[in-house]
Amino acid sequence: MTADGTTAMSADGPSAITADSTTAITAGSTTVMTAHGTTAITAGSTTAITAGGTTAMTADGTTAITADGTTAITADSTTAIIADSTTAMNAARTTSINTDRTTAINADKTKTITADSTAALAPTYPVSPAKEAGDVLAAGTTVTLIPATTTRPTTAPAPALGTQRGPATMSSTSAHSTTVHRNPVTELQPTSGITMPAALLYPFGTEEGDQECVQRTVDFNSPLFKPEIGFPFGNSLQDAVYFTDNGQIIFPPTDNYVPSNPNPPPQGFSGQEGLPMVAAFWDDADFSQGVGTTWYQEYSTLSSTRDALVHDVEAKIGKYMKIPYVAKWTLKVTWEKAPAYPSQRDDTRTSTYQAVLTTDGNHSFTLLLYQDGGMQWDYTKLAADNVLIGFSSNGYAQNNELTQKPPAVKYRPDQHSSTSTDVRGLWIYRLDSRSRVNYRLWCLAWLHAEPAPAAWNAQLPPCPCSQPQAELDPRFRHSSGPADASVRMLRTASPSPAGAGVRCLYRDGSLLEGWQERAWSLPIHPTTDGELEAFDWCCQRVGKPLFCARFAEKRPRVGCEGYVPPTPAGAFGDPHITTMDGLTYTFNGLGDFALLLASDAQTSFVLHGRTARTGMAQATNFVAFAAQYISTTTTTVEWTLGSQGDIQVVLNHETIQFSYSQDMGAEVYYSPGVLLVNASSAMAVFDGAIAISISAASGMLSVVCSLPDQYRNSTKGLLGVWDHDPANDFQMPNGTSIPVNSSEEEIYSYGLTWAVGEHSLLAQPLDLPVMNFTPIFLSRLRQENESQYQLVASQCRGSKECIYDSLSTGDMALGLATQSFTADFQEKKTVLNAFPPIITGDPSLTAFRTERVRRQYRAMGVGARFAPHLSPELNISESGTLTWQPRGTAPLAINLEAVGSNNLTALLQLHFTLCSCRRIQECDYSNTVTVEGSSLQLAACRCEDGYSGPFCQDPPDPCVQGCFPGVRCDSLAGCGSCPAGLTGDGRHCSDIDECVQGMVCPGNTTCTNTVGSYACSCPAGKEGEGPGCGSACGSHSCPTGYCSNGGRCRLHPITCTPSCTCPPAFTDQRCLVAGGDFRPLPSTDLPRRSIQLWVRTLRNATAEEVNGTVSAILGSLEVKAFQSNTNITQMTDSDDFTFTVVSEFAYDSHSTVIQFLNEELQGAITSAFNRRRGQREAGTRLLFQHLHKDNVTDLVKLTVAELRQYFPCGLYGYKGYQLHYVGTVGFVCSSPCKMGYCQHGGLCQHLPEGPTCSCLPFSVLSPAGARCEQLAISFTAFLSILLVILALLCLSLAIVCLASHLGRQQRRQHQGARDTFWRPRPFSSLMMAGERAEPTRSHSMESHREVQLQPIDPLVQMRIQRPHIRPLSQPPQQP
Repeated sequence: MTADGTTAMSADGPSAITADSTTAITAGSTTVMTAHGTTAITAGSTTAITAGGTTAMTADGTTAITADGTTAITADSTTAIIADSTTAMNAARTTSINTDRTTAINADKTKTITADSTAALAPTYPVSPAKEAGDVLAAGTTVTLIPATTTRPTTAPAPALGTQRGPATMSSTSAHSTTVHRNPVTELQPTSGITMPAALLYPFGTEEGDQECVQRTVDFNSPLFKPEIGFPFGNSLQDAVYFTDNGQIIFPPTDNYVPSNPNPPPQGFSGQEGLPMVAAFWDDADFSQGVGTTWYQEYSTLSSTRDALVHDVEAKIGKYMKIPYVAKWTLKVTWEKAPAYPSQRDDTRTSTYQAVLTTDGNHSFTLLLYQDGGMQWDYTKLAADNVLIGFSSNGYAQNNELTQKPPAVKYRPDQHSSTSTDVRGLWIYRLDSRSRVNYRLWCLAWLHAEPAPAAWNAQLPPCPCSQPQAELDPRFRHSSGPADASVRMLRTASPSPAGAGVRCLYRDGSLLEGWQERAWSLPIHPTTDGELEAFDWCCQRVGKPLFCARFAEKRPRVGCEGYVPPTPAGAFGDPHITTMDGLTYTFNGLGDFALLLASDAQTSFVLHGRTARTGMAQATNFVAFAAQYISTTTTTVEWTLGSQGDIQVVLNHETIQFSYSQDMGAEVYYSPGVLLVNASSAMAVFDGAIAISISAASGMLSVVCSLPDQYRNSTKGLLGVWDHDPANDFQMPNGTSIPVNSSEEEIYSYGLTWAVGEHSLLAQPLDLPVMNFTPIFLSRLRQENESQYQLVASQCRGSKECIYDSLSTGDMALGLATQSFTADFQEKKTVLNAFPPIITGDPSLTAFRTERVRRQYRAMGVGARFAPHLSPELNISESGTLTWQPRGTAPLAINLEAVGSNNLTALLQLHFTLCSCRRIQECDYSNTVTVEGSSLQLAACRCEDGYSGPFCQDPPDPCVQGCFPGVRCDSLAGCGSCPAGLTGDGRHCSDIDECVQGMVCPGNTTCTNTVGSYACSCPAGKEGEGPGCGSACGSHSCPTGYCSNGGRCRLHPITCTPSCTCPPAFTDQRCLVAGGDFRPLPSTDLPRRSIQLWVRTLRNATAEEVNGTVSAILGSLEVKAFQSNTNITQMTDSDDFTFTVVSEFAYDSHSTVIQFLNEELQGAITSAFNRRRGQREAGTRLLFQHLHKDNVTDLVKLTVAELRQYFPCGLYGYKGYQLHYVGTVGFVCSSPCKMGYCQHGGLCQHLPEGPTCSCLPFSVLSPAGARCEQLAISFTAFLSILLVILALLCLSLAIVCLASHLGRQQRRQHQGARDTFWRPRPFSSLMMAGERAEPTRSHSMESHREVQLQPIDPLVQMRIQRPHIRPLSQPPQQP
């Protein structure tokens, strides 16, 4: 299509579009149609036009826009295509789109473009929801055309990872209707310039192996994921993770604490959040109405198996983070069509996005991907627009750069890119803050690599039951062992046929534990001990018993059950032989003899010895030995007495050179099949089973031979027949035997039958042929000198071997040496056959809180008893009764110890498991943690009834889930009411549409709903009288100076009352009282951030061209802080292509600007210069050579501390404001009123002169002072207290008086009663009723007093006498 209206696309051939400029359209590109410009579509841009999977703009399968085509829509044409409309233009028609014509294609109309094709146009930058709903594009807007069948961008993954199958429209199909998902057609969006390609979501759904997770409730959480290797996040290693419906991925401290807060912090992450989390798109989502779902899939790649998705994740991290990376665990989470709260059943404004967590055990990353065109929440209707993207973990946090952007930007992350990627909708964060050694990873990698024990642990011996046994058993050798000095470690001296061994550990002589080892370690070369390392990783470092249990599956534990000590036999002195069955005799033969011949089905062993005369005596002693072991190979070892009394060792007829072993502390030499040790004796261990020990003393060689039990009943030679029956030990080669009580002469003759002559294993032949030699026997020595015999016998304490050697050689010292050797040999046999007690009983003890646990153990053995132990929480008696009553969770390390009568001890390692949960039903004994490497393990808790905490000790707290911003939470009642104008439960709040609910505006005003309120407005040009629109407020105006400090005054359109819109600092209605936070304005003397650039153009250019291009590039930086270039200098000493440019940038109070200018500016500049996008945005063809970071030099850069002086808080003339710097916000001026300026509940107001306090009395106290810091008792309260005290005093006085009065009255009444009793009674006319009958009646009867009159005789004369008062001392007179 050209400017004259001619169609350049035909149905039967390639495109015939030609024009002045050349189009560069490649697969996977975005076609940009501009006015008279070059269409620049590069590989890697986003495919925006699809038609239900059909190629847009094709003709018979041939692409209609070729590399030689031109743009089809020219200057001044306005194309208005509404989203969801279908555009079709038949190739047989000629359509003219002229420069003066405006073509409007509505959703109702269908235009034909190509045969069987559908065209769609997609916006590539965020627009308002109203525009996104289908508004016509404005004139002059450039439209992006993208073929539907273009290939993926160069940054996209392989086909299986780069697209999503699914419906090609944005219709609200159910989340359950599609199981495999690929990118749908994006909605119509305009673009300016060349767009960056969009990242594609990884495939998700059932066919991809994903699990669906959805609950039709307002909030829900996923199950817990527990990566075995842990997840490094911040400076800690997390054990568990889950995701929420609200776009969070949370790492809980325990399995019992899994909250979900739908309300992100308005200011973003501060790093001090209580829960480590990744916010993929954290905002209040609502899946309760059946729309949307979530998917997840876990990828464990500890082994070599790799998933294509994991490969792509590794590639992206390597590309964008510049770190070689091999994932060991990955989690993919997809939120598909997540609706915003509150959701409706027909909700179409949903968002689709993904989060990928991945770790190699040392480093961890998250990839956040947003579906191109799939982020569709209507942010204008949200009660709060605080969506958050980023992460936080214990002080290590990062907010996405969109966090502080307007909602139109931060709610459309699919249309933006990070500075480190070259695609839209992809952010990658590194989540670990430091390097660490992950022992879980090392342990698990080792476990995965190890085969099952059945493949290698055949023929491995048990451990000796005590350390003395192990040290005397030649099949075991010392090893340097663990760092614990109290633990002694011995290992098998030679590997098994499969190359394995056994490790035994002893403490205080007792067997502590034993382990099988697949890799027997050479004792010679000091290499890393892989077996001990793996044990340390799994059983010591991790601190989780489960790992040690898994280690034990690969390396089984070994005890001493079935241990059989070796049976030694030997020859020593002149020479004295002890057979395998313990029979001792003397044989003084001369020559080479067969000491031992042994064999089984697979192996054979031969031991020869050579004797020589002992000086001039008629006796002999051994001077050489030779041993030959035959299995798959033949090994021969010779020991010869040297001239200096040393022992010379020859292996397979070759002299060997011993090397010192640090591990064993001796000189050793190892050859496959035999280990040679040169210490106090020269020893050879064949296949870890047969041991020959040679020692030299007094010019003689002695030998001790130990055989494994497999050779029992299969031996012969001078060391006898090994069958525990000494009676047949004198068996000759022909099978006949002589009695054990035979004479010395007969035994000598028997011994000669085992002479080997020329068949000797010794390589060196005898010096002289053996002539007739007859030794002297003990009986003859005694006959010759009985007294000497008795003297020697007393010194030898009856030892015949000592007596013989002393008498035959005349050397008493030799005889005593023989005696010592004999005693030592017998003592070693005794130690080898001495066993410690055997302890029976379950070593595992489990207790709930402070429950008392009793356990009875038994010790089997002679005189066995338990070592008692007494402590506040653990008692062990001698009888083996153990009582454990936990008192806390302090480390506990106690072994059960039993002692036998032979003083050998046995240990039983005890394992204590304590459950401190709230209830016993909550104990999870399968999930435990070791306490500081001790024997105590703490069981995990599965909390019920809403309780949380490590031990379910925290009761349900409704505030844990968070409340809507601005809503207070009560720990009992939960969240309060939603803010005015919103409805909900205080946790979830949504806007009330007052206009729909009947909030009718008066008159002819129009009701418009806003978030949290509504507005009544007048249509343009409307006039009228009375309430409503028109001249109702025509005669009214805002009073002069009604709003202070720059506040804007407006009249209510209905009531005509004035109101103020105040700056952020003011909190009252008329902008007088400050107290709110506000951002300070920089002072005029704030220096600008300046840098110097060294740039080199690719052609000759002027300073003006360089200035324009550099300004355009710097002005395109993401943070718009560039001001100007102040100095441009052309370097004259070069080829005139090099310029120095001084550029200035403006600081402001925002942290994003300060951080960008101080930390990210150099990298952003080099990236902008080196990208073609940055150069094209300059609007010129002037290009530069690659700009290196060294070509950007700082001239002026101010730190945060230096910037503080340039941001004064006197913007409104209000004194007392304090400047603070908040990492996520920047510089903020805060009033002291917000920081507790007024004490004791004083009311703080920030006036121009500064904060002032209104002190409010409380209780009986009245605060005073400038900050209400002084407390005094108020006058009213003082009077009240005084009156109360006076009233109490009066009341007390009244009570005292009343009590005194009653006391006096009672005393008078008693006194009156006594006087009445003793008074003479001459008259009877006035008497108490009944007084004559009861003269002593109590005063209580006074109420019954009455007058009784007796008749008087008138003839009787009476005389009344004056009363006479008598003294008390005078007795009363009788009447």
